[in-house]
Amino acid sequence: MTQPVPTAHDPVRYRFAFDIGGTFTDLVLLGSDATVLSGKVLSDPVDVVAPIRAGLQRLLAEHRIDVAQIHPVVAGATTAVTNLVIERKGARTGLITTAGFRDVIEIARELRYDLYNLTAPGPDPVIPRELRVEIDERVDAAGTVVTEPTDADIERAVRTLLDAGVRAIAVCFLHSFTNPAHEQRVKAIAQRVAPDVPVSLSSEVLGEMREYERTVATVLNAYVMPMVGGYLGTIERGLREMGIDATLRIMQSNGGVISREFGERMPIRMLESGPAAGALGAAHAARLAQMPNVIAFDMGGTTAKACLISDGRPSVTTEFEAARLQRFKKGSGLPVRLPTVDLIEIGAGGGSIAHVDTTGLLKVGPQSAGSSPGPACYGLGGTRPTVTDAALVMGYLDPQGNLSGAVRIRPELAHRAIDEHIARPLGLSVIEAANGIHRIVCEHMAAAAKIHAVEGGKDVRRYTLLAFGGAGPIHAREVARRTGCTDILIPANAGVFSAFGLLVAPMKVDVVRTRFTRLASIDWAATEALLAGMEEALAAELAGAGVPAADIRFRRTADMRYVGQGFEVETELPARLDASRLEGLEAGFNAAYAARFGRPLANQRIEVVNWRIEGFAPAPLAPDRPTAGGATPAPGAARSRRAYFPDARAFIDTPVLIESALRAGERHHGPALIEQTGSTVVIGPGDRFEIDEFASLRITLGARAGA
Repeated sequence: MTQPVPTAHDPVRYRFAFDIGGTFTDLVLLGSDATVLSGKVLSDPVDVVAPIRAGLQRLLAEHRIDVAQIHPVVAGATTAVTNLVIERKGARTGLITTAGFRDVIEIARELRYDLYNLTAPGPDPVIPRELRVEIDERVDAAGTVVTEPTDADIERAVRTLLDAGVRAIAVCFLHSFTNPAHEQRVKAIAQRVAPDVPVSLSSEVLGEMREYERTVATVLNAYVMPMVGGYLGTIERGLREMGIDATLRIMQSNGGVISREFGERMPIRMLESGPAAGALGAAHAARLAQMPNVIAFDMGGTTAKACLISDGRPSVTTEFEAARLQRFKKGSGLPVRLPTVDLIEIGAGGGSIAHVDTTGLLKVGPQSAGSSPGPACYGLGGTRPTVTDAALVMGYLDPQGNLSGAVRIRPELAHRAIDEHIARPLGLSVIEAANGIHRIVCEHMAAAAKIHAVEGGKDVRRYTLLAFGGAGPIHAREVARRTGCTDILIPANAGVFSAFGLLVAPMKVDVVRTRFTRLASIDWAATEALLAGMEEALAAELAGAGVPAADIRFRRTADMRYVGQGFEVETELPARLDASRLEGLEAGFNAAYAARFGRPLANQRIEVVNWRIEGFAPAPLAPDRPTAGGATPAPGAARSRRAYFPDARAFIDTPVLIESALRAGERHHGPALIEQTGSTVVIGPGDRFEIDEFASLRITLGARAGA
């Protein structure tokens, strides 16, 4: 959206964003004068507002900012929805479905994710069978009513679930994506009978065919609705109690922010909220650096994520799976066919716990110490060695420092934990054990990044590794060495970069409708009317979130395939459809198919399955040259400390530099440890580095580093 241009006499106004992670909550203030201020506090799973309030109050006090200078529109990202789904802590939920289809969510696709394990459990259906109620209704594939349900049957189903103690209801009828009338009747009756029980309709959550995937998305949306509504409202009220007339906007999985009210109705769209914000920030940094192809590497306290950004845009997929039983095995999780930034999640973060397994091998993760009790070096009660403890022992973290003021580091506790649980059981020295932890976690992350790139048909060696998150810059060098990347980009404020990504995210909503048609026999007028109606609904949603009509834009795509195929390829559509577009549509689909599979098929008929519309408003203007706001400590006297580098197999006396002390264009040689707010950048011997005009570090690995 367009922003007013400040004059020299205007007081500095600050846009505020926060990202609630499993270990830390990151906060960013972006000033109208391009100043970026940031903070990091430990997350509190019980009182979500307390860390936000404490961190913001500290930033305001440190920089003498009045709360009235905070812009009322606040952006947030959270892991709340992900945690509720993974930990199965959502509300007791009931499902109302078409007679004969109550077991669809349990039968799933009847595919084994582990081909040779005949007893491998399938994904948990979330709703037990006794809470799935059938109604005698039927609509055919064309939307024609075959069997009309009675109001008595609907009310009986609703009361059966209420008597069973459900706190939310999901409704998924066969072919409701074509005619939602029966689902809408259920919602109206349910709201009359129990107005406080939220109802989730499949025709609203995911209006496309494939009843299993549609049922999963609808059920998960209902499952988290009771918690998320109160959660978001609590955050907004907490900000208002501080004196900010806050209007909360929430990051969605698709890479756009939307109103709190929309988030409460469609919380499933927040499933990958934080990672999507990081990908948006990475795309912004890549465009500034004129590096169109980067692999975004986000490593925080609990997990690490990788996302390919090609031609300046993160890819978006509808093939996302939540809560996988086996992290890297497709089919072991619950499919969520909603647009999601395409990324791979790795069970490795700064809090990932290292252990020796029953065979005597060193393993790292997936268990995490989180924020409570945290790594051993936090001194908060954790006694198991973690990735952060290993980095401290290797000299990458300041033993006299703290993590953005959130916690003071205790080196002796890290040393003791690694010695007791890893070094002595394996007959190693403490530094050998720490190096082993560091190398294993970097190898796991590099392997996952390479798999992610190959699945997207890309060669990761041709990409620049863009690292951020509290632990990303520490591990970026070793991950780059193992992926074959020779260049690394560390953006300014990398330690809180996902929160910064919220401030460059557009407002965005999207919708999909299944209308099956052969391209050669398409009804152009009816199809254009369908798309225009979808655009009208999205425009109303954005207008309700405060977006001026003049700022709203649309992007049209269609899921298309060759006749006889089972799955589709998303293809760009023009702004308006008519008969003159036929040849262009065929060419566009063939090009999209070739980009994914190598070449198009000759002399094949084409059909369209789904029509998609994305409505958005351009992202707020972000500064091209952000300036540090004083959070980084002053350079002071020259410092150094001994740091261990795996390729050198030795400790090296390494200069410790403050990022703000570097000058754009000056080239330096490693080794070096560069301290940012909330993170430390590790640069090895033989590497070259400089800071550019956008305050991003550009690192080129030396020949020795790639060995």
